[in-house]
Amino acid sequence: MEYLACMRIRRLVPFSLLTALLFLPTPWAQAHAELVSSTPVAGARLDALPAKIEVTFDGNLLTIGGSKTNVLVVKGPQGQQIDAKNSHVSGATLSVDLNPETAIGQYEVSWRVVSSDGHPEEGSYRFNVGNVTASATPSPSQSPSPVVPVTGEGFWTRYGTRVMLGLVGILAIGIWARFERARRKLK
Repeated sequence: MEYLACMRIRRLVPFSLLTALLFLPTPWAQAHAELVSSTPVAGARLDALPAKIEVTFDGNLLTIGGSKTNVLVVKGPQGQQIDAKNSHVSGATLSVDLNPETAIGQYEVSWRVVSSDGHPEEGSYRFNVGNVTASATPSPSQSPSPVVPVTGEGFWTRYGTRVMLGLVGILAIGIWARFERARRKLK
């Protein structure tokens, strides 16, 4: 009787370990930088242009020496770059000062950052300054959009490693079970 209980536990251990592996976080798949806040926010309507733009991510940004690995660019209504080209990283926040400009219209904020895992991420959003009249309202393809990173995180990016581990584990358990059956037949 004890032998059967021991055999059941022996079979349960690999399955339990595999199940635990599926629920462990996979830091290499989750380390991509995702935007969590911005000042001003996407689609905002402001009375005046702020002195500085800030974007904050869910993890610290990687800086490599004095090189510009993280860049924040702000373009004005006519498409000209209006930031002071002095992007600055402080932990998870990237900021840039703006050259004073009071033009009414739509502004675009774009970034390129390197997350702590070394992968570059890009994205952009828009906001408006002043009362944009109906004639100056951008077309639907240019309307203020929510933040949409270029390298978005999909199902396979987030769960691909876990799915593959699960399949390999199921295969390993199947092979192990066949060997156990064959071993028992030889006894």
